[in-house]
Amino acid sequence: MSLSDSQTVKTGVIGTVVGGLVLAALAELWPPAKTFFLWAFDSVKSFGSYLRDDYGTPRWVLTLLVIFALVTVTRFVVSLFPKFAPDHSKFVEMTYCGAKWQWGWASGQISNIWCLCPSCQAELVYDDSSNHNRYSNEKAHTKFICENCNGQVVAEVDGGDKEYAVSAVKREVRRRVRTGEYKGSLPSEA
Repeated sequence: MSLSDSQTVKTGVIGTVVGGLVLAALAELWPPAKTFFLWAFDSVKSFGSYLRDDYGTPRWVLTLLVIFALVTVTRFVVSLFPKFAPDHSKFVEMTYCGAKWQWGWASGQISNIWCLCPSCQAELVYDDSSNHNRYSNEKAHTKFICENCNGQVVAEVDGGDKEYAVSAVKREVRRRVRTGEYKGSLPSEA
Protein backbone atom coordinates (compact mmCIF):
# COMPACT_ATOMS: atom_id res chain seq x y z
CA MET A 1 0.00 0.00 0.00
CA SER A 2 1.43 3.37 -0.99
CA LEU A 3 1.56 6.44 1.18
CA SER A 4 -1.36 8.13 -0.62
CA ASP A 5 -3.52 4.98 -0.24
CA SER A 6 -2.88 4.85 3.50
CA GLN A 7 -3.70 8.56 3.79
CA THR A 8 -6.97 7.98 1.89
CA VAL A 9 -7.91 5.11 4.22
CA LYS A 10 -6.92 7.17 7.27
CA THR A 11 -9.04 10.13 6.05
CA GLY A 12 -12.00 7.80 5.41
CA VAL A 13 -11.79 6.26 8.88
CA ILE A 14 -11.51 9.67 10.54
CA GLY A 15 -14.48 10.98 8.53
CA THR A 16 -16.59 7.97 9.47
CA VAL A 17 -15.75 8.26 13.18
CA VAL A 18 -16.43 12.01 13.22
CA GLY A 19 -19.71 11.50 11.34
CA GLY A 20 -20.75 8.79 13.81
CA LEU A 21 -19.99 11.06 16.76
CA VAL A 22 -21.98 13.91 15.21
CA LEU A 23 -24.96 11.60 14.60
CA ALA A 24 -24.75 10.20 18.14
CA ALA A 25 -24.67 13.73 19.59
CA LEU A 26 -27.62 14.74 17.41
CA ALA A 27 -29.59 11.68 18.55
CA GLU A 28 -28.94 12.52 22.21
CA LEU A 29 -29.75 16.21 21.88
CA TRP A 30 -32.88 15.89 19.73
CA PRO A 31 -35.27 12.99 20.59
CA PRO A 32 -36.99 12.81 17.15
CA ALA A 33 -33.59 12.19 15.58
CA LYS A 34 -33.04 9.25 17.92
CA THR A 35 -36.41 7.79 16.89
CA PHE A 36 -35.52 8.20 13.21
CA PHE A 37 -32.09 6.60 13.62
CA LEU A 38 -33.61 3.64 15.47
CA TRP A 39 -36.21 3.22 12.72
CA ALA A 40 -33.52 3.43 10.02
CA PHE A 41 -31.35 0.89 11.83
CA ASP A 42 -34.32 -1.51 12.20
CA SER A 43 -35.14 -1.06 8.51
CA VAL A 44 -31.59 -1.95 7.50
CA LYS A 45 -31.67 -4.99 9.78
CA SER A 46 -35.02 -6.10 8.30
CA PHE A 47 -33.71 -5.73 4.76
CA GLY A 48 -30.64 -7.76 5.73
CA SER A 49 -32.80 -10.56 7.11
CA TYR A 50 -34.92 -10.40 3.94
CA LEU A 51 -31.81 -10.99 1.87
CA ARG A 52 -30.75 -13.91 4.10
CA ASP A 53 -34.14 -15.66 4.26
CA ASP A 54 -34.93 -18.49 1.87
CA TYR A 55 -37.88 -18.11 -0.51
CA GLY A 56 -39.16 -20.21 -3.37
CA THR A 57 -38.57 -17.27 -5.72
CA PRO A 58 -35.04 -15.92 -6.22
CA ARG A 59 -34.35 -12.80 -4.16
CA TRP A 60 -33.34 -10.76 -7.21
CA VAL A 61 -36.79 -11.32 -8.72
CA LEU A 62 -38.47 -10.15 -5.51
CA THR A 63 -36.16 -7.14 -5.34
CA LEU A 64 -37.00 -6.18 -8.95
CA LEU A 65 -40.72 -6.52 -8.19
CA VAL A 66 -40.36 -4.22 -5.19
CA ILE A 67 -38.44 -1.66 -7.27
CA PHE A 68 -41.06 -1.72 -10.05
CA ALA A 69 -43.83 -1.38 -7.48
CA LEU A 70 -42.12 1.65 -5.91
CA VAL A 71 -41.64 3.29 -9.32
CA THR A 72 -45.30 2.68 -10.22
CA VAL A 73 -46.59 4.06 -6.92
CA THR A 74 -44.31 7.11 -7.23
CA ARG A 75 -45.53 7.85 -10.77
CA PHE A 76 -49.14 7.47 -9.65
CA VAL A 77 -48.68 9.87 -6.73
CA VAL A 78 -46.90 12.42 -8.95
CA SER A 79 -49.72 12.19 -11.53
CA LEU A 80 -52.25 13.18 -8.87
CA PHE A 81 -50.76 16.65 -8.57
CA PRO A 82 -51.69 19.21 -11.23
CA LYS A 83 -49.05 20.23 -13.70
CA PHE A 84 -48.59 23.95 -13.98
CA ALA A 85 -47.76 25.22 -17.45
CA PRO A 86 -45.42 28.19 -17.62
CA ASP A 87 -47.04 31.52 -18.32
CA HIS A 88 -45.58 31.72 -21.82
CA SER A 89 -47.08 28.38 -22.92
CA LYS A 90 -50.12 30.28 -24.22
CA PHE A 91 -47.88 32.39 -26.45
CA VAL A 92 -48.27 30.38 -29.67
CA GLU A 93 -48.62 32.98 -32.40
CA MET A 94 -47.06 36.24 -33.53
CA THR A 95 -46.53 38.33 -36.64
CA TYR A 96 -42.93 38.50 -37.82
CA CYS A 97 -41.58 39.87 -41.13
CA GLY A 98 -45.14 40.18 -42.44
CA ALA A 99 -46.22 36.56 -41.87
CA LYS A 100 -48.30 35.10 -39.07
CA TRP A 101 -46.19 32.45 -37.30
CA GLN A 102 -47.73 29.69 -35.19
CA TRP A 103 -46.12 26.99 -33.04
CA GLY A 104 -46.64 24.79 -30.02
CA TRP A 105 -44.60 24.07 -26.90
CA ALA A 106 -43.23 20.60 -26.06
CA SER A 107 -41.14 20.16 -22.92
CA GLY A 108 -40.46 23.89 -22.83
CA GLN A 109 -39.20 23.96 -26.42
CA ILE A 110 -40.79 25.51 -29.51
CA SER A 111 -42.25 22.82 -31.79
CA ASN A 112 -44.09 22.58 -35.11
CA ILE A 113 -43.45 26.19 -36.09
CA TRP A 114 -44.67 27.47 -39.45
CA CYS A 115 -46.13 30.58 -41.04
CA LEU A 116 -49.52 31.50 -42.47
CA CYS A 117 -50.76 34.19 -44.81
CA PRO A 118 -52.24 36.98 -42.66
CA SER A 119 -55.06 37.60 -45.15
CA CYS A 120 -56.27 34.08 -46.11
CA GLN A 121 -54.68 31.89 -43.36
CA ALA A 122 -53.12 29.52 -45.93
CA GLU A 123 -49.83 27.84 -45.10
CA LEU A 124 -47.00 29.57 -46.90
CA VAL A 125 -44.44 27.87 -49.12
CA TYR A 126 -40.84 28.99 -49.17
CA ASP A 127 -38.32 29.92 -51.82
CA ASP A 128 -34.70 29.99 -50.72
CA SER A 129 -33.21 29.66 -54.20
CA SER A 130 -31.19 32.86 -53.68
CA ASN A 131 -29.02 30.89 -51.28
CA HIS A 132 -27.97 28.32 -53.86
CA ASN A 133 -26.25 30.61 -56.38
CA ARG A 134 -22.90 31.65 -54.96
CA TYR A 135 -21.99 33.67 -58.09
CA SER A 136 -24.94 36.01 -57.65
CA ASN A 137 -24.59 39.34 -55.87
CA GLU A 138 -28.07 38.83 -54.42
CA LYS A 139 -28.15 38.80 -50.62
CA ALA A 140 -29.15 35.42 -49.13
CA HIS A 141 -32.79 35.39 -48.03
CA THR A 142 -35.87 33.20 -47.88
CA LYS A 143 -39.21 34.25 -49.31
CA PHE A 144 -42.49 32.91 -47.93
CA ILE A 145 -45.16 32.83 -50.61
CA CYS A 146 -48.95 32.40 -50.47
CA GLU A 147 -50.22 30.13 -53.25
CA ASN A 148 -53.82 31.22 -52.56
CA CYS A 149 -53.04 34.91 -53.07
CA ASN A 150 -51.66 34.49 -56.62
CA GLY A 151 -48.09 33.74 -55.53
CA GLN A 152 -47.77 36.90 -53.47
CA VAL A 153 -44.59 37.15 -51.39
CA VAL A 154 -45.93 37.58 -47.86
CA ALA A 155 -42.69 37.54 -45.90
CA GLU A 156 -38.99 37.68 -46.51
CA VAL A 157 -36.32 36.76 -43.96
CA ASP A 158 -32.78 37.90 -44.75
CA GLY A 159 -29.69 35.93 -43.91
CA GLY A 160 -30.05 32.38 -45.16
CA ASP A 161 -32.12 29.38 -46.17
CA LYS A 162 -35.41 28.06 -44.75
CA GLU A 163 -33.75 26.55 -41.66
CA TYR A 164 -32.06 29.86 -40.94
CA ALA A 165 -35.38 31.73 -41.31
CA VAL A 166 -37.22 29.34 -38.98
CA SER A 167 -34.34 29.57 -36.51
CA ALA A 168 -34.52 33.38 -36.64
CA VAL A 169 -38.22 33.26 -35.78
CA LYS A 170 -37.54 30.87 -32.89
CA ARG A 171 -34.87 33.23 -31.59
CA GLU A 172 -37.38 36.08 -31.75
CA VAL A 173 -39.97 34.02 -29.85
CA ARG A 174 -37.44 33.21 -27.12
CA ARG A 175 -36.40 36.88 -26.96
CA ARG A 176 -40.00 37.99 -26.49
CA VAL A 177 -40.46 35.38 -23.76
CA ARG A 178 -37.28 36.52 -21.97
CA THR A 179 -38.24 40.20 -22.11
CA GLY A 180 -41.91 39.62 -21.33
CA GLU A 181 -43.06 41.27 -24.59
CA TYR A 182 -45.21 38.24 -25.37
CA LYS A 183 -47.66 39.15 -22.59
CA GLY A 184 -49.20 41.91 -24.70
CA SER A 185 -50.04 39.45 -27.49
CA LEU A 186 -51.72 36.73 -25.42
CA PRO A 187 -55.42 36.12 -26.11
CA SER A 188 -57.58 37.68 -23.43
CA GLU A 189 -59.47 35.23 -21.24
CA ALA A 190 -63.11 35.98 -20.56
